[in-house]
Amino acid sequence: MESKFTEMYQKEPAEENGNGCEQVINLLDLMVDGEASAEEQHFFNKHIEECVNCFENHQKQKLLKGLISGHLKRVIVPESLAQTIKAKIQETI
Repeated sequence: MESKFTEMYQKEPAEENGNGCEQVINLLDLMVDGEASAEEQHFFNKHIEECVNCFENHQKQKLLKGLISGHLKRVIVPESLAQTIKAKIQETI
């Protein structure tokens, strides 16, 4: 189901915008988590102003993160449990 935003603006063909879209996909998690550099943020924001597909993907990612983080709560575990888990992970590496 297309959003009203998409209906108003024609999507650019992927071939015309491919490389920029790939970079945006790679930056998506950094942007949603607030970990992108100023240069990455500038590129990302400029691109999604012009690319409907990437704009919509960004909106979906933000919504998903909000839904997930809204249902999780931090639980403090005993230090011994944390150390046991870390040791098991190290054994597998």
